[in-house]
Amino acid sequence: MARKTKADALKTRQHLIETAIVQFAARGVSNTTLNDIADAASVTRGALYWHFENKTQLFNELWLQQPPLRDLIQDQLIGRWGDNPLQRLREKLVVGLQYIAQNPRQQALMQILYHKCEFHNDMISEQAIRDKIGLSHQSIRESLQRCVDENLIATSLDLDVIIIILHGSFSGIIKNWLMNPVSYDLYGQAPVLVDNVLKMLSPDGCVMQLMQSENQPG
Repeated sequence: MARKTKADALKTRQHLIETAIVQFAARGVSNTTLNDIADAASVTRGALYWHFENKTQLFNELWLQQPPLRDLIQDQLIGRWGDNPLQRLREKLVVGLQYIAQNPRQQALMQILYHKCEFHNDMISEQAIRDKIGLSHQSIRESLQRCVDENLIATSLDLDVIIIILHGSFSGIIKNWLMNPVSYDLYGQAPVLVDNVLKMLSPDGCVMQLMQSENQPG
């Protein structure tokens, strides 16, 4: 029997991680055993233990290697808005929702976070996962501050409060959609969902300009 190479071992390790994502999303983390993952991956339990000491280590590894959502969508941003920080923020939010809507792996990760996991002390923290998979508070705050500086949104806003509201709004949109994906078209409705959330930030007419610009050639 041919000896496995380091590349083979890394491929098996990644296969186990991908299988765990699917199993965790379908069964729930607490209800999924290492046997379930080994069987679904078509490997022996011994092979799984060679890579991961326990389920918590496997759970943590899948999140530690996961790129932030903002990095995953970067090459999909067309950047046609020039230096307009409100338009750029809108584009990131729309593209982020649409990426989730059409990427089964990202949906599975979101499903694990929002519906299929009970956290304990040995796990990577829920906050650390949310920082990767959701809105970047620092990036959003910088974008909002630039919008304030350019009078694109109301200058009286408390940005720290607005970030909490934005996070709650988009987390709720995603969480509810994952519970019943046929309830609305997340991909198709992403622009109008984002525009209606941004209405609370903008002076009269500003968001209407965003919606009108959507149909203009860039």
